[in-house]
Amino acid sequence: MMPRMTGLRPMLAVTDLQRTIDFYRSKLGFQLGDTFGDPPVWCSMSRDGVEIMFNAPPADEVRAAVSARSREYQIFYINSDDVVALRDELLSHGAPVSDLRVTIYGMKEFEVRDPDRIRIWFGQETDDAPTIRE
Repeated sequence: MMPRMTGLRPMLAVTDLQRTIDFYRSKLGFQLGDTFGDPPVWCSMSRDGVEIMFNAPPADEVRAAVSARSREYQIFYINSDDVVALRDELLSHGAPVSDLRVTIYGMKEFEVRDPDRIRIWFGQETDDAPTIRE
């Protein structure tokens, strides 16, 4: 029997960990889990069974080594059982949400950019007609 993988917990490098914690709490409804360091240089945050870890290497190194352009190609996708209600909730908390779109691959989705411009997409399968052609 082959061993199996049991979950995915991305760890994202950010330039200001406290700003990230505040954003994910207040705008996206995540709860703070474990932290490491004083002040923290690592944390875990979760909501609805989704866990994301964040670390804070020296901000100047992140800015120098991780180009802004590379962030355009990294997308972290979170599935939802009611993407319309989730978007409404996040919008009511002041999150910078995009418009809803329906893709040619059968997903109704929207996007949020966090303070480090990390792209978080939220989506739900749908049979609705596509509203975009990508």
